[in-house]
Amino acid sequence: MRVAFDERKLVNFVRRCRERWEDFEVEKVVIKRSKQVIVARVQGYRVKLVVHLDGRVQAFSRARGLAYAVKRVAMRVLGLEEPAPP
Repeated sequence: MRVAFDERKLVNFVRRCRERWEDFEVEKVVIKRSKQVIVARVQGYRVKLVVHLDGRVQAFSRARGLAYAVKRVAMRVLGLEEPAPP
């Protein structure tokens, strides 16, 4: 299964994030062979979102709750479901 942001999904992701955080801004998008890296600025914090082509999604930021929320939005846009806690 190959999971990645295309242009349409990236626009949808930014739109959904701006509905939640008005100051959401994508600073950089890096596309590599095995992953996509999106660097954004939200509420004064940088958030690094890593989307691996095998379906894994990771988010990093000093504000952990914010990183988790951005990750959840990205997973919804990509059509991935987060596994339910046991």
